[in-house]
Amino acid sequence: MIPEEFVPSGIRLRLGPILRFQRYRSVEAVAPPILEVAQEMTTLAEKLVDPRVVWLRRPIARVGGDSLTLENGPTFGGRCFSTHLAMAGEAVCFVATIGPALDARAAELTDGNDLLEALFLDTAGWLAIEETLRVFRARLRARVRGEGLRLSPRLGPGYLDWPLGEQASFFPLFDGTPLPVGLSEYCVMTPKKSISGLFGLTPAG
Repeated sequence: MIPEEFVPSGIRLRLGPILRFQRYRSVEAVAPPILEVAQEMTTLAEKLVDPRVVWLRRPIARVGGDSLTLENGPTFGGRCFSTHLAMAGEAVCFVATIGPALDARAAELTDGNDLLEALFLDTAGWLAIEETLRVFRARLRARVRGEGLRLSPRLGPGYLDWPLGEQASFFPLFDGTPLPVGLSEYCVMTPKKSISGLFGLTPAG
């Protein structure tokens, strides 16, 4: 299947989860100067993110005790596949990112010793990539529901017991399609706030 691109119309971030990520239990527990910075960085994050997801569907050839083989390859290792994909006939493989601008601005703030601003902007970025995946999953769920299918939990290289090094075999699935994410020799993605992985498609009944 030819890869497709999904671009969310807009990523909205809520202040509460960003504060809770930094262990503030409520807005009322935050000192006014810190709250002001958190609000400012949340707004800035929404302006800087450029969310994109490139994805494709691939038939599954086999799910074994500790591996997943896609039709025409490759094979990935991990017991997580038999746990979550035992009944799956297809996999939706994806690469998602919010782009490089937020990371670049956070680095500038750190270099300028604006550490509180950098901290909240970085936190907002991590929540933005998770929100990108949430929106994508909701769209995908609605799309496959009409086919009588449902989504498995998300799996990805570096999660559970799927080795991170298998990113090197995962990225070529997109067959030369330009991706918004690069991969280092150590299988680390750039921009930093990027996620790769797959969902299994299993019968809804």
